[in-house]
Amino acid sequence: MKRWMAFIVLMLFVLGMMGYGIYFYREEQIEKSKAPVRGEITVYTDLPNNLTTLLADKYLEDKNVKVNIMPLTEEQMEQRVSSKLVDSSGDVVITSEDNLVIGASKDKFAPIVNERIDEVLDRLKDSNGYWVGLWYDPIVFVQNESFYNKLGQHITTWDTLQKPGNWRVVMTDFGASQNAANLLYNLVEYKGEPDALADLLALKTHVIQHSKFLSTPVRLTALGESDIGIGNLSDAQQYIRHSYPVKMIYPSDGTSFYITGAAVQKDSKHKNESIEFITWLLSSETAKYMMNNNFTYIFANPEVTEPVDALGRSVVLWPVNGGYTVEGKELLLNHWVSQVRFRKDQ
Repeated sequence: MKRWMAFIVLMLFVLGMMGYGIYFYREEQIEKSKAPVRGEITVYTDLPNNLTTLLADKYLEDKNVKVNIMPLTEEQMEQRVSSKLVDSSGDVVITSEDNLVIGASKDKFAPIVNERIDEVLDRLKDSNGYWVGLWYDPIVFVQNESFYNKLGQHITTWDTLQKPGNWRVVMTDFGASQNAANLLYNLVEYKGEPDALADLLALKTHVIQHSKFLSTPVRLTALGESDIGIGNLSDAQQYIRHSYPVKMIYPSDGTSFYITGAAVQKDSKHKNESIEFITWLLSSETAKYMMNNNFTYIFANPEVTEPVDALGRSVVLWPVNGGYTVEGKELLLNHWVSQVRFRKDQ
């Protein structure tokens, strides 16, 4: 009986401590909710809503500053940064490098400089401080593990990928999104249009599907329906973290990458608060928070460790500048469609 009494007393003590902990936590949350919001900024972005909501909620929790997210489509964002007639209200723009370059050329942004931004590599930011890259997503080869163990370890360059062989490749249709088409634009800038289209035509013999969504090449490769998926590092890392049978390979002859960055609107009434928010986005703590929530990129903050591929190698990026105009993009896409995608003599 004494043993049971001791056990009961112990359980009551544990339950009491748990109850006190829950009460203390609730009181703390109530006090936080009573605290006046320290500030408020408005962010225009074409990023996915699940990511922007995650970041806005975390910033409110960390800094007690409310971030109003104004979601735009890719087309709306292109128009916003390229036209002088479009409304330029708001404080911060978060979008692709191409859009940021265009916006800077149209005098839409205010220069931003501080110690954190200064640490970002020059190739990931504007030389005059009008925008800064937050993270980038390189194109990788995602190989099914069984293929990797047999032949895949030798398919590590764009050149070997297009050689004769019986491997199956899935890639995203360049017309599906700006992110997908970025591979075409970067390849043309790096190699010139004739060589770039010739390479894509040679690769076409292996392509069994041009998917509509960015994640599809990785997913089909993970399921064994393709040997190689040409996709984003961010999608590859999610499948690897969930133990799917895939290997990620960085092309050793370099690869395309899609920079996501931020700028402060020239007419912003909250410039200091906007710069504080961008600085927070560049922090290693924010990068860790994003990765813990399955948003895995290569972050512009040099303190954040870059992922290596299955062969233990770091990514090699093509020396491209980006900043392609809307008209230039449309012309290249039309050439790809007519000379590669739907070429009749293939």
